[in-house]
Amino acid sequence: MVSDKRVAHTELMVLIGKLIVPIILVFKLCVLMSVQASELYPYPFIGDGRLGTDVVLTLVDGIATDSDGNIFISHRSQNRIRKVSPDGVITTIAGNGIAGFSGDGGLALDASLSFPAGLVSKNGNLYIADRNNHRIRKIDSNGIITTVAGTGKPGCCNDNGLAKEAHLHFPSDVDIDLEGNLYISDRSNNRIRKVNSEGIITTFAGSGEPGYRGDFGPAEKSLLKYPFGISLDSKGNIYIADRGNNRVRKIDKRGIITTIAGDGTHSFGGDYGPANQSSLAFPTDVIVDSLGVVYIADRNNNRVRKIDRLGVITTLMGTNQVEFNGDNEIAAETTLHLPFALAFNGEDRLLVVDRNHFRVREVRLQDNQVETVAGNGKFLFRGDGGPGGGATLEAPSGIAVDSKGDVLFADRLHQRIRKVGRSNSIIETVIGNGKQGNEGNEGLGIEATLHLPEVLIMDHEDNLYLTQRSGNAWIIRKINPDGIITHFAGNGRQGNIGDGGPSIEASFHTISDIAADERGNIYVADSINRNIRKINKRGIISTFADDSLEALGTEVHPNGIVVDKAGSIFFSDSGSGKVYKIDASGTITLIAGTGDFDDHGDGGLALEAGLRSPGGLAIGPDGFLYIAEQTTHRIRRIDSNGIITGYVGTGKYGFSGDGGLAVKAEIKGPFRMDFDKEGSLYFSDRDNNRIRKVDINGVITTIAGHSNIGWLQDGLEVRITVHNFP
Repeated sequence: MVSDKRVAHTELMVLIGKLIVPIILVFKLCVLMSVQASELYPYPFIGDGRLGTDVVLTLVDGIATDSDGNIFISHRSQNRIRKVSPDGVITTIAGNGIAGFSGDGGLALDASLSFPAGLVSKNGNLYIADRNNHRIRKIDSNGIITTVAGTGKPGCCNDNGLAKEAHLHFPSDVDIDLEGNLYISDRSNNRIRKVNSEGIITTFAGSGEPGYRGDFGPAEKSLLKYPFGISLDSKGNIYIADRGNNRVRKIDKRGIITTIAGDGTHSFGGDYGPANQSSLAFPTDVIVDSLGVVYIADRNNNRVRKIDRLGVITTLMGTNQVEFNGDNEIAAETTLHLPFALAFNGEDRLLVVDRNHFRVREVRLQDNQVETVAGNGKFLFRGDGGPGGGATLEAPSGIAVDSKGDVLFADRLHQRIRKVGRSNSIIETVIGNGKQGNEGNEGLGIEATLHLPEVLIMDHEDNLYLTQRSGNAWIIRKINPDGIITHFAGNGRQGNIGDGGPSIEASFHTISDIAADERGNIYVADSINRNIRKINKRGIISTFADDSLEALGTEVHPNGIVVDKAGSIFFSDSGSGKVYKIDASGTITLIAGTGDFDDHGDGGLALEAGLRSPGGLAIGPDGFLYIAEQTTHRIRRIDSNGIITGYVGTGKYGFSGDGGLAVKAEIKGPFRMDFDKEGSLYFSDRDNNRIRKVDINGVITTIAGHSNIGWLQDGLEVRITVHNFP
């Protein structure tokens, strides 16, 4: 028996010895393949190097092809241009994924784009309507990107000069004629612009006012309404998806404009009759084949319509249903959901951006068979997983920068804490499941419910603290570096009790702000109780400033609060328009504001300046105090000599200035701020639903959010239809 066991053991060891070498070889091969793949495809998280049909696309806004059979798509959700080769493999050819403007004169892969839209490929060059950068950009055959039209500043028009010195406003599409003239659908200027081969720009169609007028007359005197897609035919006629007018217009070689499809009503009707008596619903693209057959992306009718050479309109693809029913052999029975852009792939295949099915699909025009060529039908989770600039925010509030330089903020009305990564600019939810409540303590923060999270701070150990509602009162919750959320302070009842005991048994009335000092103490500004309280590292609460605040007057209510390295506390009072300092001995001094509730005094002493609405406070690495003035739409700075100057914002509310100096930008309701170690300032541009950054050179950019609001990303279905869009 013992002898049999020894024999079996010996045989087993021999077998293991024989297997060890191939196992090691396979392991080494896997590692080598992994390294090679990462070197070949530097953006693995977006699927480069894989089949296009395996990749998550979410939103695509433009499409084009070249003579080699490559398909180019404007991947709006990633702020990139992607290429699908004839063998179906997808790669990135432009865009670093960071929403913004940069990179001209360098490799397109290193450049920043902002919501790229229409595309056209001609003579080895690819032209991009870089929509939110208000520019047309070109990628040449060497992969170098440049601007060919637009200053980047929205407006109109600077006609008859160089296109690079002219203003565009959300350009949506481009095309090029046989002579090399570039045509631009200048959407929010309600014009079609033309750039000749010498780079001079003119208005080709539309007088600028949104409306419908001018058929059978000169195109430049007509009225368009937010034109989207444009296309030229082989004879030099130009076709326009006149989206806001629910029509397709045509401009012939004489410059005369007519309507070829749509009666102006936002509805569906007219198949098998004259196209100009049919009904369209927000057409977004139009394209013409070599025989003169016109195809229309009839977006809100979820159809692709076709106009034959006799002017009769029919439905080529799509039904009145939007649920995805798969690729099949009959295009007319294949469902679409908001078809957005069109392109030909050769002479007999039509590409359709099936936007809300998150696919690019191809129709073989000879047999009407449908095939998906890119997109797996899944989508990035409403902005999460993509670039911060592609996500929608709603009332972003508190903001904090951790030790890695990642930016965390309270996406208040979405009941979440979200993070924008420093290294990749990708946004993700880190705290909150999106449901409103106060559940989940002692578990993972990502699984917890939040109730209107308001203010965030990060201590020096990367513990995150947030304030939120709890009924009519306020509480503070803490998330440790492992992501575990706990109840930190507040008993959920309005009041002003609990000093000397655990902070979770204390009551607050209205927590306006919180701050952490170098020792890990947390300070709480309660604007209605008119006091500042301190929670030490053992969780014991006490009142830090109470009677001393009352001595300042009945109108003093602490709003923003911050602690410097010396332990001095600064707090703002928007009611009196002043900022105070409390030193370590408890002495309170006024450091800014005359109290006259007016905004003035830049360049002089802060004590002689007017502060209309001081709110959030921050102390930069330079030791200066920064003040967010919410209702005057500015951020101001007080230096070590007590001199106050403007740092962000012109004082006029609005949104503008990305890529330029922050002092010349427009912001709207700045709420809270924080700095990274390098000295860049991050703030919640609350009423613009954006998180913005001011670098050490004073240049402002948006790192999260855009002009839309809501948890649904633009392009996903919403239940409201707005006709007069910008």
